[in-house]
Amino acid sequence: MKSDLLLHRNSILAAIALSVIVLGFLDYVTANKLGFYLFYFAPIAIAGWKVGSTGAYLISILSSTIWFLSGISSHPYSSGLAAFWTTIMRLLPFLVMAYLASKVHFLLVKERETARDRLCQAKTLSGFIPICASCNKIRDDKGYWQRIEEYVEERTNAQFTHGLCQECVDKLLKDARIEYSPEQAGSLVDPVSSPTLPARRSFRGRSPRVGFK
Repeated sequence: MKSDLLLHRNSILAAIALSVIVLGFLDYVTANKLGFYLFYFAPIAIAGWKVGSTGAYLISILSSTIWFLSGISSHPYSSGLAAFWTTIMRLLPFLVMAYLASKVHFLLVKERETARDRLCQAKTLSGFIPICASCNKIRDDKGYWQRIEEYVEERTNAQFTHGLCQECVDKLLKDARIEYSPEQAGSLVDPVSSPTLPARRSFRGRSPRVGFK
């Protein structure tokens, strides 16, 4: 598998190098009068996207070298320093393009893999999940029992907040022997309405009015 992938990348790199050589030949034939400077960026960007940063840097060096050879044949430089400086100035934009193309492709691949992992984690929650019928804890793949909040939060981006539904509120008040009347919002029934036992204590303030029997 790895050998096939390496062969595929080398084939792409060879095709890109051939296109750079063709561009250099066109520069040589036209004696740099038409100007194919911008066309060199295309194979460099393709190399960075398809092959990676190393291949893109190699294509950048090849492009700068071929451009230098095609130019020196038609317009000889006055000195070696001028030839070196011109080649470096041509190489730097190529290297920047190689870096940007490979970096953007790397970030896109990483984002795609992250999205795929999240999707796979979400799919694991759609199958059969072993849950305790008493405490509602869930058994994970390693056999450990976790609270349902912990189990879901580890496998998704969901977060839990806790509250009480109306049925549980009614049950807790009933277990505490507290009579609740929804007629007045935020208040409980005055204990004097109960014919059994007198009220022992009531709370006032911001909290609801509570009477204990």
